[in-house]
Amino acid sequence: MRIFSKLAMLCLLLSATFFSTTNAQEVEISLDRNEVARGETVILTIRIYDQRQGMQLDLTPLTNQFDVLGTRTSSQIRSVNGAVEAWTDYVVTLFPLEEGELLIPSLDINGQTTDPISITVVNEGPRSNQSSKELFLEIETNKDSVYVQEQLLFTVRLHYTIAGIRNPQFTELEMEDSVIQLIGSPNQYDKLIDGVRYGVYEKRYVIFPQRSGPLQIPDILFRGEVTDGSSNFVFRNLNTRRVTAFIEGLTIDVKERPGSVQNTDFWLPVSGLTLEESWSTDISNLKVGDSVIRTITMTAEGLDGAVLPPFSDTKIDGLNLYPDPPQIERTFVDGAIVGTRIETTSMVPIDSGNVVIPEISIPWWNIDTDQLEATVVPATRLVIATVTGELPAEQTVASTENLEELLAQLPVVDQDMIDEQAQAEFIEVEAAWLNYAIAIAFIIVALSIYKLAIAGNRREIDAYLQQLKAQITARYSPENNERVAYKQLLQACGGNDLNNIRQTLIRWCDHYLDGRRVISMEDILQQTEAPELYQHIQSIQSALFQTDSEQSAAGSFDSRELLSLIARLRKEKQRLRKKHQREDLYTLPPLYKT
Repeated sequence: MRIFSKLAMLCLLLSATFFSTTNAQEVEISLDRNEVARGETVILTIRIYDQRQGMQLDLTPLTNQFDVLGTRTSSQIRSVNGAVEAWTDYVVTLFPLEEGELLIPSLDINGQTTDPISITVVNEGPRSNQSSKELFLEIETNKDSVYVQEQLLFTVRLHYTIAGIRNPQFTELEMEDSVIQLIGSPNQYDKLIDGVRYGVYEKRYVIFPQRSGPLQIPDILFRGEVTDGSSNFVFRNLNTRRVTAFIEGLTIDVKERPGSVQNTDFWLPVSGLTLEESWSTDISNLKVGDSVIRTITMTAEGLDGAVLPPFSDTKIDGLNLYPDPPQIERTFVDGAIVGTRIETTSMVPIDSGNVVIPEISIPWWNIDTDQLEATVVPATRLVIATVTGELPAEQTVASTENLEELLAQLPVVDQDMIDEQAQAEFIEVEAAWLNYAIAIAFIIVALSIYKLAIAGNRREIDAYLQQLKAQITARYSPENNERVAYKQLLQACGGNDLNNIRQTLIRWCDHYLDGRRVISMEDILQQTEAPELYQHIQSIQSALFQTDSEQSAAGSFDSRELLSLIARLRKEKQRLRKKHQREDLYTLPPLYKT
């Protein structure tokens, strides 16, 4: 029994010792200073006594107002007069994210809750945790005030003399009601300042404010790492330390639109805007059914191409228009953005005579002169010939051009002449018998011609007229005339009847393809003279034989692309035909006859 009593007493003593040891773990928390300047770091030390093993700390509550740059631990043991004392320090490097009175919140460590600690962050201008001669920030804008939606160029530069800076991080620009774009990749170069050579790390931005009023560019913070060249003996890891820098932001005045352009459709605040027009072929010799491509390029110095407005006409009398999707581009020239919008339209004349393409006028605000300007593409007048190449007469052209002026004029009435005619009772004719004689002679001649020349040859004349009519009809039928077949194909593509498009395409290909007779779509697929037609033929066939409705079938085939391709094929073949004709004209005959 004594043995059991002693064992029980020993267990109680061990439990008490363990309990006292557990409760003896005290936690202390301290800062290296309670007031810091913006851009500097502060060291938070968490000391846990009588800790023999490492532990994981939850530092999430600190991230609301601080950025945790790094942590490290150290353990120490000391003996004073036979009393052994041990503790572990957790050293946390914090970077304040705001100015003013900040609070390090309570932390829950080993079941104990620490007391909160206040810290004051003051703004003392641009600073870093290094010497200002070793590391400092600089920001720059090209203007102090801009118009709404005008480009603002913003640059941030880090100057340093410290070698081996790694993992550079800057505050990301985030501003409400603004479009922000980074210009290319960061630049790195050297710069001599007061006899000291600095390395420069530069980032450039373009900012488009979308609302008038003050635009606040936020404070810029820099964080990075620096190696000292040494390494840990055991793990061979390079020893690093954190470096930081800070600079206060700027306020830019964003002006609203000037009063003279408050209600205009276009608002383009740029330093320059140009419009360039080009044609794919000579527009002075166009005929009905020909295809010509018009390209207009708008270039704006100071705006992205995505915000440039559309400017091409969507409907012109006498022309069928087939616009392509616009081509949007954006480049940077000398640090400024240059936007481009290219609009391409295929035009097919459908009527002969005069066609006027209206002018294009784009108003824009010149930010250099602070004035409203406009860039204009003049109107273009086309004279369209018929399918056979006949041009309208000059009188017709003149009357067409002046038709509105003629219609606008009031008729001139000669009232005196009307009164004189009303007073006249009769008009005396002295040689009435001569008119009767001429009429009788004309009737006799007509009857004689009919009896002598027509009556006896009535059947031959009818047969000749029928033959002449058949020749004219055959000559201008789509089976024998390529231009008529092409015109029918243009009309068919303007509708949604795929069967009609299929038949007219077969007839036209029978004229175009010289190597074989074309009577079906399979004949087109088997030819090798124009393989570009394969894709369109397969699209038509697929659309015709699918089970959906006719509208959905027609929607799977793009007639504009087919017309554009056929126009290009006709133009190329005409060019080759003219080339062969010139070669045949100037080719010398063979020296020896065979």
